[in-house]
Amino acid sequence: MSILTVLVKFLVTVTICEAMTMKQIKSTGKMMRKSCQPKNNVEDEKIDPLNDGVFIEEKDVMCYVACIMKMANTMKNGKLNYEAAIKQADMLLPDEIKEPTKAAITACRKVADSYKDVCEASFYVTKCIYKENPDIFFFP
Repeated sequence: MSILTVLVKFLVTVTICEAMTMKQIKSTGKMMRKSCQPKNNVEDEKIDPLNDGVFIEEKDVMCYVACIMKMANTMKNGKLNYEAAIKQADMLLPDEIKEPTKAAITACRKVADSYKDVCEASFYVTKCIYKENPDIFFFP
């Protein structure tokens, strides 16, 4: 077996493993969405654009974001649960987006402090995280 064959097999294996990790994250996101979307009576057309940085400032969208963040245990008592968010990033995210995600969370950790409403706080924290690093942003 040539070194090239070994290298190609290694790269294919690594690529598949990373893709499966993101696939699992997206699959979990779909389950969360199936729970939060009907609770907040929000249409796909309003929440699909979140991944492209389009944040529609309407209560149903904001509360959908809050629902997802509560399910992920990243919002607590109307504030960003910073320690939990960092811990989850460490445990769950693929290596290539782990550090940039933690940097974005850290940069946005105080945003929620400006809002009394949990829906608004969640929404603006999420929007901040997107702005910090749109390339690694994913929201169910």
